[in-house]
Amino acid sequence: MGPILIIGQNGQVSSYLQRALAGKYEVVVAGRDQLDLSQVDQVYAALEVLAPALIVNPAAYTAVDLAEEESELAMLINRDAVAEIGRYSQATNTPLIHFSTDYVFEGNGSRPYTEEDPAAPTGVYGSTKLAGEKALQDIDAPAIILRTSWVYSNHGKNFYKTMLMLAESRDELSVVADQVGAPTYAGSIAQACKELIQVIAEQGQIESAQRGIYHFTCQGQTSWAGFAKALFQANDVDHVKVYEIPTKDYPTPAKRPAYSVLSGEKLRNTFGISLPDWQDALSQCAAESKNSSET
Repeated sequence: MGPILIIGQNGQVSSYLQRALAGKYEVVVAGRDQLDLSQVDQVYAALEVLAPALIVNPAAYTAVDLAEEESELAMLINRDAVAEIGRYSQATNTPLIHFSTDYVFEGNGSRPYTEEDPAAPTGVYGSTKLAGEKALQDIDAPAIILRTSWVYSNHGKNFYKTMLMLAESRDELSVVADQVGAPTYAGSIAQACKELIQVIAEQGQIESAQRGIYHFTCQGQTSWAGFAKALFQANDVDHVKVYEIPTKDYPTPAKRPAYSVLSGEKLRNTFGISLPDWQDALSQCAAESKNSSET
């Protein structure tokens, strides 16, 4: 296989994917200086220059609360730029793996969402990501769309790192307990994505029947408060008391889904791929945290 293009240089998924693919594939990483998704009119031309054999796009406008104010910029990056990537993918028959989010759902469910469940985002971020999904499908790009959730790692800004940072100076933390989802380690995403790329490489393309949306999260579920308690335990942080609070006591500009657990059954059935249980993945992330602190 020719070069695999990863769009976005410093994000959580990009960072772990670069590591996972190193040595096995030729990887080209396009940072903002090479491919700026906010400059929509330049995206197609930039892809022509890079001429990848496969595109992976984990890059996005992800500032959930700020998106309520910057809706035009969020739509530009999450829909319009994605549409240009899709146009290139369709025109050149270049396989595309694009990442989306659990925020496309309203979050009023009580069982894991499947890919067939109707999307009904409650905020700008979810709306723009859903618009990106629809753009790719309308263009009929040879694309796989991976919806993930609650992404965390030892890299970048995320809940896991924030909790550990706060624990350095706090003995008590109040964390929302009535939002339920599946914490998904970026390392698990990268490993499963590597397996998916292997399937595509062996086939030489994404088969028509394989195109579409897949849920791509760790298995199981917990609340943010449950996740906080588990990550403290995994990192041997035993001095912090976690108080469970309702969402109404922690207001944010953007409404979060109360329930956004995603079923991974379609991914398993189609590609034989599944991400690990969220607690097992957390143990891996914590081991990585400890190793990095010791070196």
